[in-house]
Amino acid sequence: MSGTYLRSCSLLAVVLSLIATQLPAQTQEEQLKVWLKKFPAADTNKDGVLTREEAVKYRDTVLKKQQAKRKPQRVVPTHANVKYGEHDRNVFDLWLPENIESTSKDGYPLFVYFHGGGFVAGDKSGFDPSPYLEKGLAVVSANYRFVDGKETLSPTPMLDSARVIQFLRLHHKKWNLDPNRIALSGGSAGVVITLWIGYHDDLADATSDDPVLRQSTRVQCLVPINGPTNLDPHWITANMGGPKHVHGSFPKMFGAPITDNLPSEMVERIKESSPIEHVSKDDPPTLLIYGGQLEGIPLPETASTGLLIHHPYFGKVLKEKLDALKIPNDFSHKSDPRRGSGLDLTLNWLDEHLLK
Repeated sequence: MSGTYLRSCSLLAVVLSLIATQLPAQTQEEQLKVWLKKFPAADTNKDGVLTREEAVKYRDTVLKKQQAKRKPQRVVPTHANVKYGEHDRNVFDLWLPENIESTSKDGYPLFVYFHGGGFVAGDKSGFDPSPYLEKGLAVVSANYRFVDGKETLSPTPMLDSARVIQFLRLHHKKWNLDPNRIALSGGSAGVVITLWIGYHDDLADATSDDPVLRQSTRVQCLVPINGPTNLDPHWITANMGGPKHVHGSFPKMFGAPITDNLPSEMVERIKESSPIEHVSKDDPPTLLIYGGQLEGIPLPETASTGLLIHHPYFGKVLKEKLDALKIPNDFSHKSDPRRGSGLDLTLNWLDEHLLK
């Protein structure tokens, strides 16, 4: 929608609001003639005369269209900024479905979302839980620590996020959650987190003094959206092309710039952080959703890091590995996962792999 059209609509709303006031009849008639020239569509019966009633009706119609185009306000969390760890960013928001009783005696199934931002930016507030709440799911959107290239490196954000799952399991009775029905999702960096938790061996430590860390990190299904599945920069460049530095966050994630000869410690950190390295035959069903085109590999070196790191080729390669291990999965690209057929695909996947 053009800026000119929006400005016209705003002008219309302001101008026609004056009609509701008691202007003198002659003045009102003169104004209606002026407004007819500016907004001919307001003359609904096309008789060449704009009446007060037609003007008010047209104003109301335009205002409704404007309101429909505005981004809806975020649903207020049932529990906001719940602390799951000691760090400032160790917080999550939790929504419980309103006026929807759990269909299970064990509580609400749970949909947990991790935001993107290259592990250096982003916030839990950017996620809209509405479609999932309408299905009767409890929803969590979580923050995690950012990497800085020095004190905080990968896989710290993944470990923080795994703790979210453990914390929710420990306190599931408090919020009437089903600890055996948990789905993970995320976009971009949140894809790495989602897949890393989903494919990693269970992080539960039965000997820990921390009751949170004694809980399982295993979940029932995964819905990663537009993100990398392998963080090895040499593999990415050799198989996908694109800029040789891959992404500006990589030095902050792994503690050093990307070069031809990486230190062994960095190589191990990259391998540990790459979800595809943790895949095994007992891993949960995975729906891989990408919004881009699969074509174009290898990418030119001039390609943007955003195009490279979100390319559906990552999903194609992971699918091949999942297929080889007979792990249930589906791979979709070209559809927007936030709406329309892309959102329907996610909701149908949850019906099949979480809600049954």
